[in-house]
Amino acid sequence: MIPAATRRIAATLEIGRRTAEAAATLAFAAMVGLFAWTIWQRYGVGVPSRWSDELCALVFLWIVFGAAALVVPLKDQIAVGLLYDAAPPGVRRAMEAAGFGIAGAILLAALPVTVDYTAFLWRERTPALMWPLDRAYAVFALFQALIGLRLLLRGAAALVGRAKPL
Repeated sequence: MIPAATRRIAATLEIGRRTAEAAATLAFAAMVGLFAWTIWQRYGVGVPSRWSDELCALVFLWIVFGAAALVVPLKDQIAVGLLYDAAPPGVRRAMEAAGFGIAGAILLAALPVTVDYTAFLWRERTPALMWPLDRAYAVFALFQALIGLRLLLRGAAALVGRAKPL
């Protein structure tokens, strides 16, 4: 039986995932609009729009890494499972615990370096919009932290034989 607190946490995580999915969908629609604007400016008006090109690229970056960290389940991430698929269930569980645990630990151990480098970018600005690059690329640290945490939790769940949490 699942405790009430665990159910509440799962429900809260699901609400957060759906909110992130809606935000990614809206951001993708905005990106398509920006792309159409860029095409119109370049070929319709004859004056390229640098700001919309840049904003389109930044929105795309945030959509891809934000959605991968917050929306896409681990089972839908790219994986090569030749050995995993051929292994018996007990070995699979051990492979999950080791693989997810090691990958999560590596990502979280390298996170301070990623945050440090991203913070170092405060000096630089985007060419057209003049936005600080540390804010533009903050999604990399967010992605690394959330994926690392998800992998560690999944590895721990496999270690104790629980259902897959995320």
